[in-house]
Amino acid sequence: MLITILCILLLLVVIAVGALFYLRYQGKKSLSIAEVEEEVSGPDGADIDDDGKVVIYNGEKYCYNENVINILCMGIDTSIEETGDDTIGENGQADVLFLVVLDQETGEMSLINISRDTMIDVDKYNVYNQYLGTENMQICLAYAYGDGQEGSCLNVSRSVSRLLYGMPVHAYAALEYEGISVLNDSVGGVTVTVLEDLTSSDPALEEGATVTLTGQQAETYVRTRDTEVLDSNNARMARQRQYLLAFMNKTLEETKSDISFPFSLYQIVSDYMVTDIGTSEVTYLASLALGNGFSEGDIYPVSGEIVMGETYAEFYPDEEALYELILDVFYNKE
Repeated sequence: MLITILCILLLLVVIAVGALFYLRYQGKKSLSIAEVEEEVSGPDGADIDDDGKVVIYNGEKYCYNENVINILCMGIDTSIEETGDDTIGENGQADVLFLVVLDQETGEMSLINISRDTMIDVDKYNVYNQYLGTENMQICLAYAYGDGQEGSCLNVSRSVSRLLYGMPVHAYAALEYEGISVLNDSVGGVTVTVLEDLTSSDPALEEGATVTLTGQQAETYVRTRDTEVLDSNNARMARQRQYLLAFMNKTLEETKSDISFPFSLYQIVSDYMVTDIGTSEVTYLASLALGNGFSEGDIYPVSGEIVMGETYAEFYPDEEALYELILDVFYNKE
């Protein structure tokens, strides 16, 4: 009888391990295919060869790292609506943009933080989903010219790929702001040192105070900004990077003791999220991320200049600095 029980337990372990490896394999296979891939280009002085796999820039040769997978993470503000008759415009804006770049060989992770105010060519569609051409506008508006689901996510992905000279986007995840408090409390709260005075929104958020954010407080911390101040989004992005770093490291620690933790988060937040990442992809990504820590130096803001446009703030990247960032993150120097 004991031998029978041991054999059954062994069989269950083998099945569980086999299922894990199968999910990991399927996730890797799925993520190897890019959802969006614009034509690879470069600034003046960049010699592009072999469809962007080889670049000569400032006398140096770079080869594209085929091991990287790029996942666009978006924070969606559904309280903002565009009111044009020829736009869909009622599905919110991509208020937060992080491109996660994960090296499948080393497990190293880099995050490129893109300003919502970045000016880029955006594909426009009318309410019948008919293509109207492109227009240079804030990248956050690409989400509004979609269906609030897959179409919106792919439209933002295309603009991000254009901004990054054709770097591919393999997957996406768009989270409504309301989901932040849910995620935050699922990891037991996130501790930060408050970067700027936000007491007008929450008395506890005094500059310099160390606070473990809970519930709505977490959304307040990453979302609040004074729209009357031209560069208010830059200050908010600094808070978002700080929060994300603390959240991810806490999640990684939880995952080391419980491999199923990412699945729990995935299920908890699914009602607030639009994504093409499934269970197998979550398995694969979790297994890669576990091998490395994550630090502030792994998050790269895009440098540039913010100016006041006719109506809204407009951010223009420093093209030379942006391209050097692309070469550093996506390429290997030969």
